Amino acid sequence: MSGSNLLLWAVLVPTVASVWLGCLATLRLPTALDRLHAVSFVNIAGGGGLTLACFVADGVSVRSMKVLGLTLLLIVAGAALSHATGRALLIREGRKA
Repeated sequence: MSGSNLLLWAVLVPTVASVWLGCLATLRLPTALDRLHAVSFVNIAGGGGLTLACFVADGVSVRSMKVLGLTLLLIVAGAALSHATGRALLIREGRKA
């Protein structure tokens, strides 16, 4: 196994582990707002780790820049959707948002 493959595994293994941890937390947490935090964590940890793995595998290339752009777009969209979902949950519970 070459050094680049070893580095790629060193990036992907914690990424996959953190995504699984977030998925298990989504199943185990008691309230909808807590579960929403776990889903947001999966979005950040999975996207960031995958982007880093792409840069490790390809270096700075057109493909890795596309993955970076998509990751940034998903992070911004995920943050906006999490905010809107959180406000809707608070309103449904009768609390002020």
